[in-house]
Amino acid sequence: MNFDLQDTGKIVLRSCLVGLVLLIMLLCSGCLGGTGGPEHRQAAPLPEDMCRIAVLPFVNDTDYLLGDMIVTKVFSTQLRQSGDYLNAQDGDIYRVYRQFFLLPGQTPNLEQLQIIADRLGVDLLITGTVLEMREDRGDHGSVNPVLILDLQIRDGDNGEVLWTTYHRRSGSDYNKTMHFGTIHTVTGLSRQMAEEIINLWFEKGFSSCSASF
Repeated sequence: MNFDLQDTGKIVLRSCLVGLVLLIMLLCSGCLGGTGGPEHRQAAPLPEDMCRIAVLPFVNDTDYLLGDMIVTKVFSTQLRQSGDYLNAQDGDIYRVYRQFFLLPGQTPNLEQLQIIADRLGVDLLITGTVLEMREDRGDHGSVNPVLILDLQIRDGDNGEVLWTTYHRRSGSDYNKTMHFGTIHTVTGLSRQMAEEIINLWFEKGFSSCSASF
């Protein structure tokens, strides 16, 4: 039997290429399932003076009880730990809300946002909505939390949106894609997502500063 070495070489090369394509598809299979990083848009640049920040109570658009309070607290703590920002205290924020007869989770209008920023003495306001928070049940009683957030950085002078960030994760994303180990609690997932959002903000020019209220 005669073998054509040239044809044999083509077959081997074609097999190698097919194998390489399959390997790439396998490695990237977890990258196409909505598990990417935060989606970020910049409507306007941030002000130069942005040392003083208030994280206002997020809106809860889910059926998860206290979901807004969990995410707001976690995000505020992560932001405070990430740099030299001076976050307005929760008690001061709630006091201003009471002056407007606003409950935590209600969205102030632009005029109210301006007054809130002025009374708190802050340069930026961070608002947000918890679009989805749930705990899916997995095998052997395991819990797979799911969280979707939509955040805004607002100018304290006029309440207008400067940056928006949308982020979606589930606890299993970190096991499938990043090999961190599955996250099983909404608090742990909130903390990880807050860190990812804040790190992205740093990359986009959110700078640290040191000042005092």
